Amino acid sequence: MTDFIEIFNYVAKVARPAHTKESNAVSMEDQFQDIGLDSLDGLVMLMYFDDLYGIADEVSKEWTPKSVQEIYDLIMANKTKEPVSMEEVAEVCK
Repeated sequence: MTDFIEIFNYVAKVARPAHTKESNAVSMEDQFQDIGLDSLDGLVMLMYFDDLYGIADEVSKEWTPKSVQEIYDLIMANKTKEPVSMEEVAEVCK
């Protein structure tokens, strides 16, 4: 299994506008606001996580996670698949 924080940081990098400063999550307790993610970044990330983990849009549209742990818990409770490699993550996040 690929490390979730590695996947999270990759998806966050893709979701952020190019001009923003990148700040990676280092623990599951990191808050989105503390690592420079705003609500629009979070929305874009949710779309990628939906595709990566096979989560129906109608399920995730109600989510409002504020931390890496919260998004992880929501994903694990609702996933129908899981990426097997970072290459797969990169392919989905094109």
